[in-house]
Amino acid sequence: METINSFDIILALIKAHKDENMFHTVPGPDNYDVKLDSAHYLLGQTIRNLWNKKGHICISKKALEKWNELKVGEPIINYSYQKPVYYKNEEPVYIKCYKGASSSPYYGGEVKYVGKSSYFRFRQVFHIEHIVPIGVILEELLKVDINLDKEVLYKELNFILDKIYVCFMLKEEDKELNKVNKIKRSDNYIEVINSDYKKAGIEIVKWY
Repeated sequence: METINSFDIILALIKAHKDENMFHTVPGPDNYDVKLDSAHYLLGQTIRNLWNKKGHICISKKALEKWNELKVGEPIINYSYQKPVYYKNEEPVYIKCYKGASSSPYYGGEVKYVGKSSYFRFRQVFHIEHIVPIGVILEELLKVDINLDKEVLYKELNFILDKIYVCFMLKEEDKELNKVNKIKRSDNYIEVINSDYKKAGIEIVKWY
């Protein structure tokens, strides 16, 4: 069976999105009436789930300080979204917990280790933020000429996907960041950090 790579998957979704005759679907093999719908949505989810390259992951000062206070015992970059965070701090640590996209916390108070019930879900307190928004990356991907030679296409995809950087921050920092820029963000992560992040009071202290 032919091996397929991540770039080929991305290219198939880009092609399906661009080809109006395909109605934004990826067709099945010849003689098989099976198709994959919602190419644009799947492309966005695919980009969100790409592994980040070394040096493309950072953490805010406030998030690192909070993480260290909670004494979890392993790096924050090992965590994401619904993963439970078991804290072992015996001294109280103040946290704010959020639900979904709510701008206000549903809980604000102190937590400390009392046993197996001492945990919260990562996304309740922390957030993994794409410094260059996924929407900006998608726009650039959809401008790629899919008729180019595959090796040239691979280089173009790599150039665009290399702009993906993520920052581990507190959920409350993400809420402040959302207030800063109502216009499309830059596709240069350094410009975003020096402008939007600075305005939101977010300081980067460590890169992975």
